[in-house]
Amino acid sequence: MDQLEVLIKELYTCVREDSFARLTLSKPSDKTAEVKKVIIRMTIIKDKRHFSFVYRHSTKDITKNYGVSEGSDLIVQLIQSDFEIANLFTTEKHIVVERLPGKNFKLKVQKQKTEVEATRSHDKQKKTLLSKTDYLVHLGVLNKKGNIQKDKGDKFKQINKYVEIIDGILRNNPSLAKLDPMQIVDMGSGKGYLTFALYDYLKNKLGQNVIMRGIELRPNLIDICNGIAQDVGFEQLFFEEGSIEQSDIGEVDVLIALHACDTATDDAIAKGIAANAKLIICSPCCHKQVRKDLIEDNSELSSVYQFGILKERQAEIITDTIRALILKKAGYKTNVFEFISTEHTGKNLMITAIKHDGKVDVEKIEAEIVRLKKQFGVGRHYLEEVVF
Repeated sequence: MDQLEVLIKELYTCVREDSFARLTLSKPSDKTAEVKKVIIRMTIIKDKRHFSFVYRHSTKDITKNYGVSEGSDLIVQLIQSDFEIANLFTTEKHIVVERLPGKNFKLKVQKQKTEVEATRSHDKQKKTLLSKTDYLVHLGVLNKKGNIQKDKGDKFKQINKYVEIIDGILRNNPSLAKLDPMQIVDMGSGKGYLTFALYDYLKNKLGQNVIMRGIELRPNLIDICNGIAQDVGFEQLFFEEGSIEQSDIGEVDVLIALHACDTATDDAIAKGIAANAKLIICSPCCHKQVRKDLIEDNSELSSVYQFGILKERQAEIITDTIRALILKKAGYKTNVFEFISTEHTGKNLMITAIKHDGKVDVEKIEAEIVRLKKQFGVGRHYLEEVVF
């Protein structure tokens, strides 16, 4: 029996005896491979054991679960072809296998020096910033036992990530947390998942005096969200009917527009700037205006524009870059980053803008915008028209 077969036998034995703790695969055979390491543990899903694979990339982790039989076959395949080192930890042993040049393997077995547990928990929740969760039950994200609904895992992660981002902004800008009351408007609030979560975090976690309004075009969602707010005791959270373009938001400290389609994002940004909002948060959706306005006969970019998907992505980059520059011109410290991994949502870009009192080189920023539009053949940007 060769050394690889010894490892495979030990793997099957510890799985059968339920003493499997974890398996780590490292040192990819292909040095250019995106996956740098795979960490495998055992979890319980619907009362059955599964292997949970965490594929570690340079900038992100992706988790996938497999049944024991399928997962075992995949482990063997990865050891044989994709990774050169395997560390198997059981409750009793630590086994290391290293692939040598050719087809040989070197194996080392040692007893565990410290106690190792074969944990079997699934969906271990990291510390959440949410205080109450009954509204998530009403919204169908959690069941009555407080567990995540089968098809709502991505939504729950998105909600928590959203609150984490705002928590970080408030920690780095303590003057925002001192607003009393903090007046927030969420434009295009939809079903209210993120609206409820932010109110919960500010009111119940931070003890902030907050008055929050969700503006939504669909009357049925307004009725549902107002009913939930009343049921869960969110007394200063209100939902009202209206469009982003036509709503009069009045005085506002924080303006939010998540997944507002095309130029609706621009309308929201313009209203935030006009209201001198201290914080503007947007997650753009669709970028039709600039895409339609790109100059088709731009010879330098014709090779890009011939492919629809690349032209669309180019339009997204240009659109959001100019939005960020316009916000800077209006006196905001602006950042553009990935909201959450595309594994959980395709609408994953976020723009945050924090008002400051520093000096702004308006002419320089205007020149940047002009140069950018000229370089990429953009005739106009809607946000320029509604802001300045």
